[in-house]
Amino acid sequence: MIDEKKIMPFNFFKYGGVYSGEHYGMRYQIKRAGEKPDYELLGSVWQGPLAYGAAEGRQTQQTFSYDEQGRKKCIEWIAEQYETRKDEWDAAPALLDVEIDLDTIYNNGN
Repeated sequence: MIDEKKIMPFNFFKYGGVYSGEHYGMRYQIKRAGEKPDYELLGSVWQGPLAYGAAEGRQTQQTFSYDEQGRKKCIEWIAEQYETRKDEWDAAPALLDVEIDLDTIYNNGN
């Protein structure tokens, strides 16, 4: 189970920190999004083993309030995504089995 106490505190995100992790085939990320003064926390999940940039367009995302309560809700949402989509995460391929289009990643397809 994803432990809320092991994820960086809200203050980390106030200074623009981006937290990412992995939990049994599910990758996830929490970061600040939006413009001041309307910041939000953005939670993202996607099937591993790809990093965030290589999984562009494959993430499921949800926004949360920009405060400690929003941080906790985001972590709960990530845990819920793991539980409800466990078959998807269990089917995550090995890194060497994934086709990666480096041209798209590094040149935005141009």
